[in-house]
Formats: sequence, C-alpha cells, structure tokens
Amino acid sequence: MSLNREAFLRPAEVPVELVEIPELGGSIKVRGMTARQRSEFEKQFQTASGKQSKTRIAEVRERLVVACCVNDDGSLMFSEEDISAIGNQAAGVVERIVNVAQRLCGMSNTDVEELAKN
Repeated sequence: MSLNREAFLRPAEVPVELVEIPELGGSIKVRGMTARQRSEFEKQFQTASGKQSKTRIAEVRERLVVACCVNDDGSLMFSEEDISAIGNQAAGVVERIVNVAQRLCGMSNTDVEELAKN
C-alpha cells in the first residue's frame, strides 16, 4: 500500500521494550526515539564549534541509557546527573540496555562509531 503525505506525517508509535536486569532483580523500560530526539541526542556529542566533545563521546553508552530509559508514565528515568553512576554499573547490564536502545532507535554500531569520529 502506498502512503500519502497525511498518512506518512501521522506519527508512528515509538517502540518500548522491557529489558530484564536479573542482576538487580527487575526490569527497565527502554523506549526508542523520534527522529527529532535522535537528532538532539547526536548533537550533544559536538561542541559549539562543531568539534567532537571527547568527554561526551566517552559517555556515549551512558548517555544512550539516559535518553532511552523511561518510567511507567513515559518520563525519563535518568538525567545527566546520573551519567557517572550509570558508568559505575556492571558493563553487561549497561550493554544489555544499550543494545535494545540502539535497535529500537534504528541505530547501528556504525552510527555509534560515527558519533565518536565526528
């Protein structure tokens, strides 16, 4: 079926998935991003002069967790203030969330690598 303009511009539902974290005894709700949210996420890795922010690139996984983990009401679970604490979490736990977030956002490993280069 061919979509018309109006059908295409009607927002599709952003996917949400529960990620089991047995190490912590529960699960976390991970949400994909809209195109605008993904653009904003990618912008945070550049400085005002357009160069990459090395500090932020080092935190790409933690920042993806902040951008995609949500409470039951859809509000963000974490904030920038939580980035350091997320970085102290077990790598396997964070990577599990990151893998789901990347998939839900349509973000490949190459996309993440490109963020680190720019």
